[in-house]
Amino acid sequence: MNALKSVQLMRKYANCKECGNDKVGNGEGALLIEDDIFKRSCKCGWSIEVDENDNPLLNLSIAAWATIGPRKIYEIHDKDDRFFGYVSVNELQKMGYVKRIDHCKKAEEFFNTPDGLAWVKKNRFFIVM
Repeated sequence: MNALKSVQLMRKYANCKECGNDKVGNGEGALLIEDDIFKRSCKCGWSIEVDENDNPLLNLSIAAWATIGPRKIYEIHDKDDRFFGYVSVNELQKMGYVKRIDHCKKAEEFFNTPDGLAWVKKNRFFIVM
């Protein structure tokens, strides 16, 4: 992440959105800037993770998987354990992210990239038939 974007994000998220605390460190909160991810947290429990374009990261995870005949699906939840939808494991296998339905790590890593999030939003469904 370039320095200008980092400074802009630091200004925007200088204060906690819940309690107003502006301190970082010594147990007061944390500020982490990695390659393309900005993380800010507070002692009250509030936290935010955004990419370099200030898009919130959802930290999607696979909560369950199932097979229905030849069809395989993953149930996806966000970081607050809210249901985000179902996706086809067969499609992920074609893309090379999954070899077996119980191998989830590469798929979760893919979901948490900007391209992966866009793919999930485009290909997710909410009813299994």
